[in-house]
Amino acid sequence: MNIIKMAGCIILKKDSILLIYRMKRDCYELPGGKIDGEETPKETAKRELKEELSCEVEILSTVGSKAFTEDQRDFSYTWFLAKIKNGQTLKIGEPEIFSGFRYIPLNKLSSYKLSTNMQNLRSEIERGNIIL
Repeated sequence: MNIIKMAGCIILKKDSILLIYRMKRDCYELPGGKIDGEETPKETAKRELKEELSCEVEILSTVGSKAFTEDQRDFSYTWFLAKIKNGQTLKIGEPEIFSGFRYIPLNKLSSYKLSTNMQNLRSEIERGNIIL
């Protein structure tokens, strides 16, 4: 069984979470992606934010992780709480994949079409297993 390991960043502004919109899947997802080679999950999360949103982040803490299956492939995703380093303006770095980003209120997530990973994170938050 080949598990695809992934990592990404939870970036908050007040009671809202930063999500990016993936056109091909027609859903919002957490900025992040696949761990390459010998990268640590933290290194992956930082690299992916730089690629996807053209920004540098500071990792504050590890929030949790969850395994799931999507499209008959197995994934393990590690979530980090992070903040955007001072004075940076976000901009989509991969416009062929993502059409935009937005801060979505945590209590309104259920009204958006979310990736499987983001649905997992929302469930963990709603159950009280993850406190942000």
